[in-house]
Amino acid sequence: MKIKTLLFCLVSSLLVCLLNLPAGAVEYRVKGMEHDPDWLVDREIAQDIQGWDQGKLLCRAPRGGYNQITENQTILGSWGYKARPFKEIKDLMPAPHYEMYTHPEIWGTFRINETAWEPVKPRGHYWETFMAQTERNKKEVSLDEEGWLINYRYGIPFPVIDPKNDPRVAEKLVWNYYKRFQDNDRYVPMSLSTKDRRAHSRHNLILSKRLQMSGRLRENENTNNGLYTPNPTRTDFLYNVSYIAPYNLRGTITLYYRYNYNRDDDLWIYIPSIRRVRRMSTAQHQDRYPGGLDFTFDNTEGFEGNVTRFNWTFLGRKELLIPIIGHSHCYHTLKGYMNGNDQYYQRRNTYVIKAQYKNPVNMSEMVLYLDPILYAACYSVDRDIKGRDWIIQLITQGRCKEWFYTMYNDYAIDIIRRHSTWVQFTYSGCSDFLFEDLTMTNLRKELQSR
Repeated sequence: MKIKTLLFCLVSSLLVCLLNLPAGAVEYRVKGMEHDPDWLVDREIAQDIQGWDQGKLLCRAPRGGYNQITENQTILGSWGYKARPFKEIKDLMPAPHYEMYTHPEIWGTFRINETAWEPVKPRGHYWETFMAQTERNKKEVSLDEEGWLINYRYGIPFPVIDPKNDPRVAEKLVWNYYKRFQDNDRYVPMSLSTKDRRAHSRHNLILSKRLQMSGRLRENENTNNGLYTPNPTRTDFLYNVSYIAPYNLRGTITLYYRYNYNRDDDLWIYIPSIRRVRRMSTAQHQDRYPGGLDFTFDNTEGFEGNVTRFNWTFLGRKELLIPIIGHSHCYHTLKGYMNGNDQYYQRRNTYVIKAQYKNPVNMSEMVLYLDPILYAACYSVDRDIKGRDWIIQLITQGRCKEWFYTMYNDYAIDIIRRHSTWVQFTYSGCSDFLFEDLTMTNLRKELQSR
């Protein structure tokens, strides 16, 4: 009788634990290889980041639920922690990333899981609409002398790439990156975590909103043939960052505007301590974000710069394993400097382009590796003023049910001074914003800034 009672208690405890984990985390535990105990997933992140499992900051599925095709891929091979050695795939990743992954005693453990590309190719109504316009763009879209798009609405601007005969091929590729298959807007609650060489960490909890003014696929009252209307200022996109924690930053709001013609970006910030909105200079776009982060205004998501501030060079093609179709989990490592530690990767013959600053200050150039169909930059390598590899990034991506891309893990690591910033996104998806929702007045009301 005592044995039966003990077994009943054990089974009940196990069920309670499983029920308290999000569905994705349970599935991850069952399907994946042995998990490093220092890797936290989804709700577990609250063990290290206070507030992660409360309110808006809670890992959840993309809009409409998980994409079961992308979430349940078959792993063809694994390298890294408890798997095969990374040296087998040395040529399938950028050199700085390989050097970091092969030194877990410094940077922490990591694993790459290869899956097949074909079973997870993009599909669905929005993708078909996007590709139909992409075909029309062959005849309709062009670049002006300064490097801005002409006659663009949505779809890939330049689907035909001719490196041998087109001197502006790299410029066209970066515009394909900017106008890749994505939703009308993005609502992204996130944690930015930093760690220095002494392993001191700190965390910022942030809400971000981004609104695309072109390249829009969901038809609504403000969308006309891919363009947001009205748009009298010819804005290309805008985004805001609002701080939730720590307390001394809570209520701070930044609002950034990018235009689709030769006009400088605009940056506004609300500072709670003085209860005032101030306009900030965007001239120092090579500087890191405030707070000691390893992202600059130009390199988030691989590249966020103004195309016309760079000289562009096409460096060729390179087959890489990239996390272009991953699964929708947040990762956090207690001891290492990375996240996205156990994602799905696919072999893709990437385009490699270089953005060289016309007026370098802190950085000389950035190298981007773009998927040949989805045009996302899952890897980037940024070089300092001396031309040394400096900040390396990994941007992992998933897919929602409608195949729009979502992000759940990024990192940017200063490999010279051993300092990292990694981002866990609790959600990355569309929320049907209007331009008015991203005014400073409405943002302050929503956040209840003091």
